[in-house]
Amino acid sequence: MNINYKSGLLIIAIASFGFGMITDRVLFSSKKSAAETNLKYAKKISTEVQGNGSAKRNLNKRDRQKDNDSDHEEDPLEIQEKDPVRYVIEQIESGKRIDPATVSSLLAQLSPGKKRREFIERVASHWGRKDPRSALAWTDTLVPSEQSRAKERIIHEWAHTDPVGAAGYVTQIPKSQRTLDWVHAAAHIWAEQDQSAALDWAMSLTDPAHRERALRGSTGVWARTDPAAASAFALEIADPYERHSVIESVARRWARQETSESLEWALGMEGENRDRATMSIIEEISAYNPKQAAEVFSEISSSLSSQGTRESIHRDIARELAGRWATANPAEAAEWVLELPESQHIQREAAERVAERWAHSNPQAAAEWAIELPESDNIRRHAVERVAGRWLRSDSLTASEWIADMPAGEARDAATGELVRNISGSDPASALSWANSIGDDGYQTHLMGEVIERWHETDPNAARSALQATDLSTRQREKFQDILGTSPSVPEPSKSSKTD
Repeated sequence: MNINYKSGLLIIAIASFGFGMITDRVLFSSKKSAAETNLKYAKKISTEVQGNGSAKRNLNKRDRQKDNDSDHEEDPLEIQEKDPVRYVIEQIESGKRIDPATVSSLLAQLSPGKKRREFIERVASHWGRKDPRSALAWTDTLVPSEQSRAKERIIHEWAHTDPVGAAGYVTQIPKSQRTLDWVHAAAHIWAEQDQSAALDWAMSLTDPAHRERALRGSTGVWARTDPAAASAFALEIADPYERHSVIESVARRWARQETSESLEWALGMEGENRDRATMSIIEEISAYNPKQAAEVFSEISSSLSSQGTRESIHRDIARELAGRWATANPAEAAEWVLELPESQHIQREAAERVAERWAHSNPQAAAEWAIELPESDNIRRHAVERVAGRWLRSDSLTASEWIADMPAGEARDAATGELVRNISGSDPASALSWANSIGDDGYQTHLMGEVIERWHETDPNAARSALQATDLSTRQREKFQDILGTSPSVPEPSKSSKTD
């Protein structure tokens, strides 16, 4: 009994000790965990107070990872809110039906600018491939400038996926220069896929304008792969307008691949066919190398003088080449113009083109060049007139100061005429004064008449008073008698007044 009693006490003691140890460890562990948690929370608060965002970034990162682990698909509503372009495009690509009003409502959230343009272009491109008719219906909600660009994108994409449908659409809408360009584009894209089918479609069109643009688009592609065959086809077209148009298209394509062969083909023809092809080849070369185009023009000049070619072909080619060259390098074009012959106004018209294009980018330099041109064939007068016209549209004050400082003569009269026409509507009194300063009596009277007639329509009393106060010759008084009337206030010509 004693042994059992002692054994029982020992067992109770051991159990009590074990229980105590377990209790202490649990309590200690709980206190430590709570302390650590409180410390971490305090550190987090301290970090946020100090403006350190690393903890927040780590939490966001863990949250994103958690979201990715639990669900890889993003919320469509969240996508729509954050990236409306992506949302719409994903809906289109997945084959879901899109209401035009939905796209328009998203577009309304974008103000005019780059992002809005990109939205329209991307939606138009994707939608044009998937559902072009719905996309076109949506364009009716856009402003005219945006509508045109969007429709063009849609039609281009439609033509790549369904050329027959796109071709049928562009020939059914109201005609304009823009829609005719779409006919050309549809034919071109179709021909890249099926040359024969595109050409058959073009030839089947009954509207002359549609047929001409479609033929240009389809034969242009043909000329890229087989220019000889395309040129033979072009020459067989009966209608002169269509034939010349297709010849131009073939010539441009051929010139990009082989200049010498295309020129040999062009010069082998006669009349208008020859002229159209030759000019198109020179224009195409000048687009990327105007200096080479000038050299080619010089080499073939003698051939262009042969029978069956228009006398004006030299002038036409020189004028177009000068304009294109002046756009890229006006100084070089200006030097080249001085080498051209004056016959048939070749140099004069080329100089006009250079003057106008140069004045667009640097009117001061263009003016200095134009005023030094030769007076023969009125080359200087016409060039100065073009510079003045362009300069007055961009900076009328500086241009008028330049005109005022010019020496008297035909060039100044021409520039003054441009100034008078530029200001006659807004400042008729000054326009009349400028017109009266012109040296050539006939041109002076003509311009004064333009100003007075326009002024008299809006304010007859002011026009009459200004004319009465102007020093006029007897012939001018007779010309403007209806406006001057027989009022006794009309002054008699003084000794210093103009005479016939």
